Amino acid sequence: MRDKDRAGRRFDTRRAAMLDGEGRLEELRPDGLLREVAGLSEGMVCVDIGSGTGTFSLPMSRLVGDEGIVYAVDESADMLEHIRKKQPPANLKLVHRNAERTGLASQVTDFCLLAFILHEVKQADRLVSEVSRLLKPGGKVLIVEWKADRDSPGPPRKIRLSRERLEGLLEDAGLSLIDYRDWSSNHYAATGVKKGPHKRTP
Repeated sequence: MRDKDRAGRRFDTRRAAMLDGEGRLEELRPDGLLREVAGLSEGMVCVDIGSGTGTFSLPMSRLVGDEGIVYAVDESADMLEHIRKKQPPANLKLVHRNAERTGLASQVTDFCLLAFILHEVKQADRLVSEVSRLLKPGGKVLIVEWKADRDSPGPPRKIRLSRERLEGLLEDAGLSLIDYRDWSSNHYAATGVKKGPHKRTP
């Protein structure tokens, strides 16, 4: 399936409360994912594209500390309002923009997160290219998605991303797949890196 042929699905913001459900958080273990797989540390600059209600943005802001910054990007003002009501720390910046055109500066970030958004956009290649633009050389992107090889609760199998397709999207954008693992019974976590030596935020 070519990216330009994807139907594109947007999450129904009326179902936002389910994103913070206890069962979902137990399955995803956001803190563990960001520590164990992403390796976030104090002082990093991070971008959470398609941040939703802050499932990952909020723990990211704690992990990077006062010297770090997290940009939570979402095209839905309602979703960002959910984060705002949680009284986020000062280092968490809310950005009301389209995922493929975040408006952030090039090579601004050490780390990007794409959690459950690639299967929703019409042109996944554009989103991955935007991630590549945002990342510093050596910066990483973590992609969390539904497993494509099984029927399970979630989006239709036909729009889920297989490992092969994901790897192709990354390569086309100048990124390399360096880690791919099962994260839960229904989800995988894949890490890509932008080619070139990493220049951490001073």
